Amino acid sequence: MPALLLVSPEPLAGKTTVAVGLAQGLRRRGQPSTLSRLPGDDHAEADAALFATLGRSSPDASDGIHIIECPAGDAGASQAGNPEARALVVADGSKPLSHALEYCGALGDRFAGLVLNKTPPKRAELLRTDAQTAGVNLVAVVPEDRLLAAPVLRDVATALSASVEHFKNGTGLQPLDRPVIATISADPGQAHFARYDASAVIVRSDKPDLQLAALNAGAACLIVTGGLPILSYVLDRAEEDEIPLVRTGLDTITTVNTIEDLFAAAPFQGGEAKVRRIAELLSEVDAASLAG
Repeated sequence: MPALLLVSPEPLAGKTTVAVGLAQGLRRRGQPSTLSRLPGDDHAEADAALFATLGRSSPDASDGIHIIECPAGDAGASQAGNPEARALVVADGSKPLSHALEYCGALGDRFAGLVLNKTPPKRAELLRTDAQTAGVNLVAVVPEDRLLAAPVLRDVATALSASVEHFKNGTGLQPLDRPVIATISADPGQAHFARYDASAVIVRSDKPDLQLAALNAGAACLIVTGGLPILSYVLDRAEEDEIPLVRTGLDTITTVNTIEDLFAAAPFQGGEAKVRRIAELLSEVDAASLAG
């Protein structure tokens, strides 16, 4: 079974994200694959659990491509345990390329290619040129992507020490990529919320008109700040429409700052929207060819 090791010079470069995208690409081509995670760092257990939920691509996956995510840092031990596998390097495209190139060179003949993740648009062409000049196989340049960087509701609720209601299966993995802050005026703001297609509206607990306006505009979630009771007719409406409620005692400014700090700060955790997005961004990459 051909294997492809995903390695990186440092944590949070995006190996898990890329692994999921490559596996989805193989499955779309009708090629079987499996995903696994080697132990050795703080994120290994969570990544392994995620891969287990994605499952094998087919009953015959043992005959397909095995994508193995390795701990960040020195890839020597991972290579020794998988002597026939080739190595795909995942590096952060917002950082200097020199370190990634040095890391690629240390892999020798096992090096299959380089994926630059989280790449600022203004750097993309320069990085392609520099990689070509260095003679490195640049497999993909994945741009910075708001959806992939967005925290999920489960992590937002934890960071806000919030209570949650109307969380169904999968709601906790809903990305908060388009949060909108409610206005401070008396204007109900329904047009404002609708204009931004809010994935969540952050609204004070003493503003029931704005809470209803957000629900009327189709907000996918309400994050209610301040810790005051929510009026019953708002609660009834949220329950009727099955809109997730996240209730925190923090004030609005602290809530917004806390959510902002979560962007691009957590490992990839899955969720249908994010899985679909990374598969789109890596649709041209053929993992089978990289695995040899």
